[in-house]
Parts: sequence; structure tokens; C-alpha cells
Amino acid sequence: MMTLLKRTVVVLVVAALMLGGTAYAIDNANPDDECVASSAFIANIIEGFPELALTADAIQALRDAGYGWGEIVIACSIAVNSGKTLDDVIALASEGAGWGEIAKGLGVPTTAFGQYVREIIGKGGAKVRARQGHKQLDDAAAMDMVRDRFGLEEDDVQALAAMGLDAQDILCAVSIAAGAGDASKVRLVLELRAKQQSWLRIAEAVGVGKDGVIERGVAIRNRVEFRNALKEQIREQVRSEKKADKEKGKPEDPGKGKSSGGSGGGAGNPGGPGQGGPGGSGRGGSGK
Repeated sequence: MMTLLKRTVVVLVVAALMLGGTAYAIDNANPDDECVASSAFIANIIEGFPELALTADAIQALRDAGYGWGEIVIACSIAVNSGKTLDDVIALASEGAGWGEIAKGLGVPTTAFGQYVREIIGKGGAKVRARQGHKQLDDAAAMDMVRDRFGLEEDDVQALAAMGLDAQDILCAVSIAAGAGDASKVRLVLELRAKQQSWLRIAEAVGVGKDGVIERGVAIRNRVEFRNALKEQIREQVRSEKKADKEKGKPEDPGKGKSSGGSGGGAGNPGGPGQGGPGGSGRGGSGK
């Protein structure tokens, strides 16, 4: 019963982040949004799978071939946990099998994937290059990344979703702060996004730019002090916005954020990278 409840909670969190955060969620038609989202995914994929010695160009080549971000994360996870090369895994994918089928055939357990991605694979929703499913799988990969790479907890994710951010927005926000090397910058990042600024303009405003998200963010994001400071800054910003809304007499929407949060600890506790551990990079198991 508890296992079923936990799975239901994870699905609700993903759904809420895909459907709920519409106030200023990433506009895929806006190249200024898309380029920063791409940089955030690339930075986290490179960092999450050091064994593969990936480059930004190699990852972009997979994107150009039609693979979604979530699919690339899955392929990397399978490669690392099976001993195959990434090219070997992509060759199997090119034959059209589902990612779950590929993983099973190579002896890779579902615990090799981050919890959000794992839920989609378990439901058979991870089809190779199925463009209609890219958004759901990409959002799941983004959620696994922010939970593992940046250590955000379920309440933090809930609060950001209630502010109108979707999964990829959250990944962009924390990745820009990491690129700036200053956790306190996340408050300015969130304030500017609330004013409908593009992610590229926001990155430039804090002195990062889209290239800095990749080049400068990797070195800092796994530092414990940065992760702790980032969470505290996010919580301060949430409290500040709630206080401002209250002073304006704006009623709180009792349902806002509940499906992503009234759930409790939906995706398990965030953890560090590594095989068999909780995987924001898509390579770990369930929370501790």
C-alpha cells in the first residue's frame, strides 16, 4: 500500500510541474529560453556521467538526431550501468525499442534511473524518439537533476511550483545561480523570471550568460555549503513573496501547489550521484 501511495505521489508531482507552472514557464518557442534550458541540461548531464567523458557537442549531436533530454539521460544511465558505450546504447535505440526494453536487455535495473524518470519507464512511457512524450520525460529528468545535483527537497519544489515555475524552469533557476557562484543570486533570478524576463536575459543580468551555465556551474553545485545556502535563499524568497501577497490582500489559492506538494515527500530524499544511489542525473535509485 505504501509503495502504491509513493508512486502515486511521484506521478502527481510530475503532473503538477508539467501542467501547473504556467505563469512564466519555459517557452520553447523563445530561443532565449531554450538556449539556457539546453545549457542547464548539458551541464548536468556532463557532470552526472563523468565516466562517459561527454562534451557539449556530443550531447547536442544527440539532440540534433531527435533525442530528448530525458532520453539522453536514460541512454547515459544505461551505458554507465551496463558497461556499454553510449554509442552502443544509441545504436540499440535507433532500432526503435523502448528504453525500458533496452535497459532490461542489458541487465540494467530500474533503480539505475532517477525516481521521476523511473516512474515513466515503469509505465512504458519512455519510447525512443517519441516526440509527443519528450516534455514529460524531459521534465522528469529535470526534476531528478534538481533533487540530486542541487539537493532541493520536496517542500522547496512545491513552493517553486506554486510560484508558477515548471520543472525545467526550476532547473534553469538553480543552474544560473550555480553559474554565478552565489546562492543568493537565485532570489534575483526568481524575481526577474516573475517579471517575464527570458532566461537568457536573467543569466546575463547576474553575469553568467548561457555559456557560463556550463563552464562555471559544474565546479560549485556539489559543494555542501552552496546547496544548503541555495535552499535557504529559495525559502527566503518564497516567504518574501507570500508576505508581499498577504500585504496586498491577495488571497492564497488553497489548491495551488498542493498536487505537487500536499503529497508529502513524493520523490524521496535527494541524494548524491553514483550507481545505486538517488539519481538526479538519472543514474541512481530511490531516496534513502
